[in-house]
Amino acid sequence: MYNSTMKQSLEIIQNQKQKFSSKLVPSMEILALSQHELESLVDASLMDNPFSDVDQNTISLKTRDVDLDFKRVRKKQSELQEIVYADESQDDLFEHVIVQLYPHMQTKKDEEVFTVLLESLDSRGFLSETPDDLCRFLNIKKTRLLQYLHVLQHVDPKGLGAKDTGECICIQLSEIEGSTLAQHIVCSHLEALSTGDFLKIAKLEHTDVEHVKQALSLIRSLNPIPANGFRVREKTVFIIPDVYIRKEDSTFLLEMNARLQDKLSMNTENYELYKSAACNAEAKAFLKEKLNDFKWLQYSISRRSVTLKKIIAFLVEYQAAFFQTGDERALKPLRLVDIAEQLKMHTSTISRAISGKFFQCEYGTYSFHFLVPRCYERQGEVTASIDTIRNEIKEIIRSEDKQHPYSDEKIRQLLEEDGFVISRRSVTLYRKECGIPSSRNRKTIHI
Repeated sequence: MYNSTMKQSLEIIQNQKQKFSSKLVPSMEILALSQHELESLVDASLMDNPFSDVDQNTISLKTRDVDLDFKRVRKKQSELQEIVYADESQDDLFEHVIVQLYPHMQTKKDEEVFTVLLESLDSRGFLSETPDDLCRFLNIKKTRLLQYLHVLQHVDPKGLGAKDTGECICIQLSEIEGSTLAQHIVCSHLEALSTGDFLKIAKLEHTDVEHVKQALSLIRSLNPIPANGFRVREKTVFIIPDVYIRKEDSTFLLEMNARLQDKLSMNTENYELYKSAACNAEAKAFLKEKLNDFKWLQYSISRRSVTLKKIIAFLVEYQAAFFQTGDERALKPLRLVDIAEQLKMHTSTISRAISGKFFQCEYGTYSFHFLVPRCYERQGEVTASIDTIRNEIKEIIRSEDKQHPYSDEKIRQLLEEDGFVISRRSVTLYRKECGIPSSRNRKTIHI
């Protein structure tokens, strides 16, 4: 029923959509791109743009045939869009969903959970992590996680965050009146359905074959892959650092990747000619559009650089012990929501900004995510990074008496003596994640 609460939610969603202007969305997309993806975007965007100061892309306006040049460029631009931006008409999945989730983001924890869920989707829109793993990562109970997941699964596109095609279809069917038979078929009779044994299904469901066929027709009308029809970002192919970090005395200097500077330099000669060129109205309008595109690209990439530098500067300061020693064990626990709070940014902005980004320092090239290690929380407080706890467990086991290995309870007690207060079940979990056998098996294996 359309009540006042639903009306208010719809108004909130509409207000959020209005905030995403036609140019803000591309700017946010640019923030999420890796350096490699960004360079590809710039190359494609500036191809045949007369205002880019790159020789192979520069079109001279010093010609009496400026109108002919305009037609040639317009034709080539159209061809380029067909080839490079064939999916431009498709909405970005993240942008499409995040707008719908805003009304449900009432607290910092809400922001964190929804952001992690969205980042855990694979290219098809299915959840790539198990609920149990997500619960441990987010430090929330499974019942609470499933509530968040239910919200995600019932926004558009329906079934987003399902574990597989079957669950995706079931979620869609749950919102369709009179679909009980179809739900039973998907949940219980997929094997019979795959072999076309409609008679068997009819008998099991106490109905006739015709009703089974009608249910099958309904099932076929639904979307088995939730991300269908949306653009989903591909994984980075090449690693190109976004920032270089070097130590000078006791100070860390940050140098942002400048590979795009030349391409984003304005061709002043063509700009002056544009302002004075005698060309028809259509050509003038086209060139004005190209100039606006060029300036907007400059602005968006500049904003991206400022945002990344602000985030990495915070991370370098926070994880200074690692940059001083190169010891991964020196990394302190940190959550996206903590970074967002410190920098006064949205959690989803932080998530976008660090995704697919890399930095290079004297110890090697690392992902930004490396500086945000998973945390172990107790009663809402971050006590240590999970990697740190794993390493402590390894050290304890490495130094134990091989004839009398420590039980998980004993390891828990030793960890507590060192200031790491975790449960025995957590010790068991992290030990298994390290590939270390139980105490009984270690006694014979001698790791």
